[in-house]
Amino acid sequence: MTDPANNPAPKAGIPARLHTSPLSAGMVVPFVTLAHTDRTRPIWGKLDPARVQKAFKDRLCQICGDPLGDPFVVYIRPYDFRTGVAVEAGLHPDCGQYSTAVCPMLAGAMDRHNPNPLTEFRRCNDPACTCALWRAAERDAGDPVREGTPAEAWYEASISLADYKIVTNPSDQHDAPAVGISLRPPTRIGRLRKIRDAAPDPDSERHIDPLAMTMAVREFFGLGEHH
Repeated sequence: MTDPANNPAPKAGIPARLHTSPLSAGMVVPFVTLAHTDRTRPIWGKLDPARVQKAFKDRLCQICGDPLGDPFVVYIRPYDFRTGVAVEAGLHPDCGQYSTAVCPMLAGAMDRHNPNPLTEFRRCNDPACTCALWRAAERDAGDPVREGTPAEAWYEASISLADYKIVTNPSDQHDAPAVGISLRPPTRIGRLRKIRDAAPDPDSERHIDPLAMTMAVREFFGLGEHH
């Protein structure tokens, strides 16, 4: 989750299933967010790779950390749809609703990805905390640069638990490697709704949004809600 403290979004009520989750600045700290041993001290905007991997492997919600229900939701961009991989871990629908209200990126309160990524972490005095080992992630040569780039459109897609499948897409001359939940075939996507519009980008060529087209076709044929 993007740092909500620096980029305020509309406040939201906390769902019942999140009442025991750690809080920071009055907001739930997602299960996959990097944090000190005291999880009320998160590093907003940074993910814990081990927790992300566990969420994918064990079919856990990225917000509460509990097993996903059926159906679950994922948040995807047109790019994810094109590559066929949802790189964000799944969520319970109510955890997703909370996330879209408090995450500045999903709530539309942020027009650009983090323009000032962390290069150093504040260490704590807990000897059991792994923060002494934290290092700023180095970008692979094939990875796209996201910091400071305009926000893309985001969509919520509902998927049946029976269709849950983790896939790995190798890198090529156009795309970086990606690991996540399979979006292929597209018919496995149930309910689809737009969460936010893309931020204006005068320096970018105008591209067709395949998710917007999918929604339009579904609406035309009355296929918008089949989960």
